[in-house]
Amino acid sequence: MFVIVSLVLAVSLTAEEPLFIREGTDPSFATLMENGTLKPGERFAEISVLGSRIDVNNKLLEKQVGKSGEISKDIGLHTQNSGGIPRKEFANWTRWYQEDGNTQVFRLYKDEQNIRSGTGDKASPGRVETYSKSLTVESGTWKEWEATYTIIDPVGANIFQLFHNGKDSKGKDLLWAFHIRTNDEGDIYFSRRRSIPGMEDQITLGEKMTGKSLSIKVRANGHEYEVYQKPPLDEAWKLVTKGSYHKAEDNKVSFRWGMYCGSKAGMSIKKDAMIFVTGATIR
Repeated sequence: MFVIVSLVLAVSLTAEEPLFIREGTDPSFATLMENGTLKPGERFAEISVLGSRIDVNNKLLEKQVGKSGEISKDIGLHTQNSGGIPRKEFANWTRWYQEDGNTQVFRLYKDEQNIRSGTGDKASPGRVETYSKSLTVESGTWKEWEATYTIIDPVGANIFQLFHNGKDSKGKDLLWAFHIRTNDEGDIYFSRRRSIPGMEDQITLGEKMTGKSLSIKVRANGHEYEVYQKPPLDEAWKLVTKGSYHKAEDNKVSFRWGMYCGSKAGMSIKKDAMIFVTGATIR
């Protein structure tokens, strides 16, 4: 079942004043492969892949998303050529990830692949995501993640994932309980991994969101979860859905956000893509 949750959204970007300025250029994925900057088959490459500088117009963005808290500091980074990157090394990966004020800038490029397992048919479209370390949720307590998304150049991707640590009763990795996704048209929607009787598997949070912003809050306690949304400048949150998943091993969960375009072998990124995530806070 697929339903739509309608909300009045924040104002779109103005044509008179740009939301960001791009300084410099970005070499193609093919060029980075040919000149040896990217190294296929390395899962945790210790290299530097720099890109153009995205200078966010923070004053203008604040008019659209409101004042935000600081970006959570205890986070790691996944990119096309390396996983588990610590914060102190984020500056080595500016092709895909940057921070400006309280805004995270996530970028992917046409024809790119995640080459950690090889190239061509062995590679996948890949990702650029930040993630929390494992968070312990004691009995009766919840962890909350909150941020505001601004879609600049959309592509089909998961932009948020809730992970449960451990394995289920059949010994399979628990992985994600749900995704929040975008498509090429800039729609944002919730996608549940495990169907729950009487509840929707997919829920649209916003349609044609290019140039627009949406605030999202996720609560999790290692078994249950809740998802909320609101226009950034509103005060009241609207409950989108709630559900449950296999109980997390050792009561540990983690949050991931950015752009993850899937793991289908042989596929690549369809087009250049960029999103802003402002005020990503974990409490």
